[in-house]
Amino acid sequence: MPLLASHYSCTGCFTCANLCGKGAITMFADDEGFLMPQIDASRCMECGLCENKCPVLNPLNSNHKNQKAYAIINYADRKNSSSGGAFSLFARYVLAHKGVVFGATIDETFQVFHTKIDNVDDLDKLRSSKYVQSVIGDCYEEVKRELRSGKKVLFTGTPCQVAGLYAFLGKRGEDNLITLDLVCHGVPNHNVFNAYLEKLKASIRLNNGNGIVTGFRFRKLDSWDYRPAVKFAETKWQLLEQEDNAYMSAFFKGLIYRESCFRCQYANLNRVGDFTIADFWGIGRHGIPFKKNVSSGVSLVLDNSGKMKNILNELEKHAYIEERELREALIENENLKSPVERPKFRDSAVKDFLDENFSLLDYSIKYKLLKKENVKYYVNKYLKNIIYTLGLYNVYKTITYKLGK
Repeated sequence: MPLLASHYSCTGCFTCANLCGKGAITMFADDEGFLMPQIDASRCMECGLCENKCPVLNPLNSNHKNQKAYAIINYADRKNSSSGGAFSLFARYVLAHKGVVFGATIDETFQVFHTKIDNVDDLDKLRSSKYVQSVIGDCYEEVKRELRSGKKVLFTGTPCQVAGLYAFLGKRGEDNLITLDLVCHGVPNHNVFNAYLEKLKASIRLNNGNGIVTGFRFRKLDSWDYRPAVKFAETKWQLLEQEDNAYMSAFFKGLIYRESCFRCQYANLNRVGDFTIADFWGIGRHGIPFKKNVSSGVSLVLDNSGKMKNILNELEKHAYIEERELREALIENENLKSPVERPKFRDSAVKDFLDENFSLLDYSIKYKLLKKENVKYYVNKYLKNIIYTLGLYNVYKTITYKLGK
């Protein structure tokens, strides 16, 4: 039998499942809810393809040289994007050349999975952050078919998903393929997220304990406030705070990540994608002034493969692009330097989220997720709520868009 990556190192990238022509490998949720490959011995031909192509067991040698860092503000899409709109800029470029774009979407049942779009009108499906590991499914095979048909393809995902695509394709020299890997903290799973939504439904403070969740936003796009928001049937969007925001608070503490995230081979400058995208945290604060307004988001883009020179002129027609020093990009992007350290209570943190009898308040207290509610906290909270309610941030983004044109 082939020897696949261990429970502690498997990234759930779906490469092995996509490669097996006999359908001997399926992905199943382990006790914590993370998808892991399982081999059906009755179907396995022991060809070894899964073991030999696994990007964990056979790391890809990126060998990038002369990486360049860029700050990007895509004014046209900044209002609808988590940061400076870099993903939308690349997506528009590929779609304008009659190509297709692959990325993560979330459906009405709150399942996050990779899908394909072929027109600008569907860009919203792939925009915004989703802090759940996306299910790849048979997406790699679709990418292969589109490339063979001669189309340009943009694939966006976590570094392990981009590595999985390259392992599946068996080569990196696809002229029509552009890959964007995300600077990733780590990934929780659907079981934990779904358990969280159930706990939100039980919140007396939010919906008297009997609501149905009809919408969830991991990050707000129309406010300086990064708090998520939830919508119940027949209610308005509500910003989440303190224990109601336990999922994202646990996320940023690394309490609910996949085991392999704490050993991530891509949490450094040895990137696997053609480009790496992230928020450009700290731009202009470390010795090199930045002349643009950064308060509504600037994207960091690393050119890892030298492809930027071929498309820069076209991208610059639609965005402000400035080359910056690579060292500046590293200063406040910790996950470009090392993986997140595994928290001491990580195992119980996942288990407690899955426990239906463990309330969000109990969870927030046990894992110290609650902030001190002093005067400064309340002033900050209510000012942000006023800005959000009056729609002032949307006005601000509209003005900066017009000034930037």
